[in-house]
Amino acid sequence: MAIFAPVYRPSAGQQGFLARQQKRERKRRRDGEASESEDEDATLAFKQSPEPDEGQRTASFIHPVHKTDPYHVAGHPREVPLPPAPFPHAPVLDWKPAKKPAEEELAALNPPLYVAKESPEDRSTSSKRRHIDNLTTVLHTCMLRGDWPRASRAWALLLRTETAGRGMDVRQHGRWGIGAELLMRQRQKHPVQAPPFASPAGSDQPQGRTANVPTDYGQPAFTDEGFRLAREYYERLILQYPHTPRTQHTVNAVAFYPALFNIWIYEAQDRSKRARQRPDVDRPVSSSGSERSADFSTTSSTRGSAAAARQQELEEALPVAQRMDELMLSPPYDTSLALLQLRGMVGLWISDLYTSNDNRAPSDDEQDVLQRIGCVEAARSRKLAARQERERARGAASKVRAAGGELPIVMAHLLESDDEEGFT
Repeated sequence: MAIFAPVYRPSAGQQGFLARQQKRERKRRRDGEASESEDEDATLAFKQSPEPDEGQRTASFIHPVHKTDPYHVAGHPREVPLPPAPFPHAPVLDWKPAKKPAEEELAALNPPLYVAKESPEDRSTSSKRRHIDNLTTVLHTCMLRGDWPRASRAWALLLRTETAGRGMDVRQHGRWGIGAELLMRQRQKHPVQAPPFASPAGSDQPQGRTANVPTDYGQPAFTDEGFRLAREYYERLILQYPHTPRTQHTVNAVAFYPALFNIWIYEAQDRSKRARQRPDVDRPVSSSGSERSADFSTTSSTRGSAAAARQQELEEALPVAQRMDELMLSPPYDTSLALLQLRGMVGLWISDLYTSNDNRAPSDDEQDVLQRIGCVEAARSRKLAARQERERARGAASKVRAAGGELPIVMAHLLESDDEEGFT
């Protein structure tokens, strides 16, 4: 076997028949293997690539992709027409229809799964809203003018008016105070103003004085019926809107209780004031020698009526304090600053009522009478009760100051004063 290649290659004529046949077979075999490898590569590439649609298959063969092609850069296929102006200087506008809200889609089902609310532009709703606005204007105008019967009728119409199936919520915007004010004005007494310089016929009084005219003559007076209706109104609000974990951030009984106690206190004080201003015994106008005795009897009667009025005020104040003490045993009322301030003032009020009848020192004869009937012990018990009320007021003031609340001047002075002040 030759190691080196031959210097020359024999011609085709010199090659034998078998050698030529083997050469053709080798060439045919090489050509067949090359074609099979190309088919396998094409099949594998076709399987790995996504299936294009007919338009893309045609375009991929007709229009080869070039990275610098504007269509390729813009991501716009050639078979889709270009958008109108101002493209390409502005983005293509989205002409898709607006999506309906979920409420409208649910309402359009058959049967509907949701009932859409009436829009504010609805004719019936808008007219009713205008009607409510007019009633509100009438209400406040009548209250400013003092026309309480007409204001009460406007308030009643507002309470009965509904918008979209819902009535007025009296807790919003402080409307609950309007109802109490109107109820207090029910059957209000309006005394006729007398002339300032009129004198009764047949009297010996000088010109410029009137007989039996109270100091607040001409001012409207609240009636007991109005106070009772206002207190019942607040009691109903407390039952209707109690304090619960769900309503702790809304207007509830915590806001209504101070208003209820204020009405109650004002009722007791107003009744006592009217009783003290009402003369029980008319002073006789005479020039006889018995005028001095008449003055003494009138003074004694006035003093007795004033003492009776204060005693009646004390009897009406004690239930207020008892109700407040029972309420403030449980949270959240025990930490309410409004109730604590009010309880302190009520304690001072009751303490003053206890000691108001003991300020005058009795004479020796009266001392014997008092000792005989046992009123000295009663006076001591009144002083003890007054001291206890001041202690309760002091405790309420301490809680208010500890909570960072504002104290009235009287309660601040109570904290700084001595415990025995006023009881020696």
